[in-house]
Amino acid sequence: MRRTLLATTALSMAAFATAPIGSAYAAEKLSARVGGYMEQFVGYVSQDLSSVDVDGFDVKSDTEIHFLGATTLDNGLKIAIDVQLEGNTSGDQIDESYMTLTHEYGDVILGSENSAMYKLHVAPKSFGLGVNSGDNIEWMAFDGIGGNNGLFRGAFGSTYVEPNRVNDTNRITYLSHSISGFRVGASYVPDAVEDSSPLIDRKVSLHDGVTFGAQYKRSVGAFGFALSGGWGRMSLGENVSGDDPSSYNLGASVSYGAVSVAASYAESFDDTSLGDMSGLNVGLAYEPEGAMKFALLGFFSERDGSPSANAGGTGARAANLDTVQFDMSYALGPGVTLAGSLGAAEITDDSGFGEDSTAIFGVTMVKLSF
Repeated sequence: MRRTLLATTALSMAAFATAPIGSAYAAEKLSARVGGYMEQFVGYVSQDLSSVDVDGFDVKSDTEIHFLGATTLDNGLKIAIDVQLEGNTSGDQIDESYMTLTHEYGDVILGSENSAMYKLHVAPKSFGLGVNSGDNIEWMAFDGIGGNNGLFRGAFGSTYVEPNRVNDTNRITYLSHSISGFRVGASYVPDAVEDSSPLIDRKVSLHDGVTFGAQYKRSVGAFGFALSGGWGRMSLGENVSGDDPSSYNLGASVSYGAVSVAASYAESFDDTSLGDMSGLNVGLAYEPEGAMKFALLGFFSERDGSPSANAGGTGARAANLDTVQFDMSYALGPGVTLAGSLGAAEITDDSGFGEDSTAIFGVTMVKLSF
């Protein structure tokens, strides 16, 4: 499978580079600009945990500066770059950094970016906090269940999953253009190392992963619908016992005029730290003409946790997370949005060694895009 995917990608890149060739050097040199976003949050949380006291107001920030550039060669090949710098101090200071090659055959993405099963996924719309992205990690505590592992790129917190939560590692992705609303994509993931790229030992390290995605979108008058499906797997080290970690996701959306109803589901299997996980996201969105948007969302998930934690040790325990959230946003002007989220979450320990809790939160945010 890996050899077939690599061969297909190599043929696509060769076709991109050679079809049809004119004077490539006559094209303009790549030009760059600065873009990105800034989000400032003010919120309040109340949570009944005995181990920690997180009740109260807080102010948070999420900012990224994007360095963007593109040029088009005389043979029609478009080359674009995207380097994303975190605006706040982060262990992953450069979030994503990748190149996109675009021609009539589709897109080839090279570098640190999400895979095909992520990029083609269909899920409910959200206009405030990302209830389907793990953003709630910022507004509730998970001490009662041994931590928040599995919320980001795992099905415990999102249906935008990657196998074994391998995120933003360097990879090769092919995405077709839309043909009558249908798109397909595939990614090859050499290893699970993010940012730096040392040689990995395939005897002990995750390696040679693949992901696949498909999406179908159509609209007829005021009626529209979308479907998606994705699957991916990473290979365990050759000397490591167990099953290869894998994930899949499904999504569907139906809309009529300003109203849309959507659902997405994901499962993660044999995660090397957390075992199996599953998550369901449902949502109703209302987007009337004008500046206001509304959404009612739910996210319901569970994880197995690590065997040692479930036996009384430290680490992520077996747990359930059920969240309901209402979003509202108002466009103040081009690239300026005022938004708010009001929600509640039940966090339930299933190991017998943790603590259940209920979190209620309200968050207001100003979003700037540039």
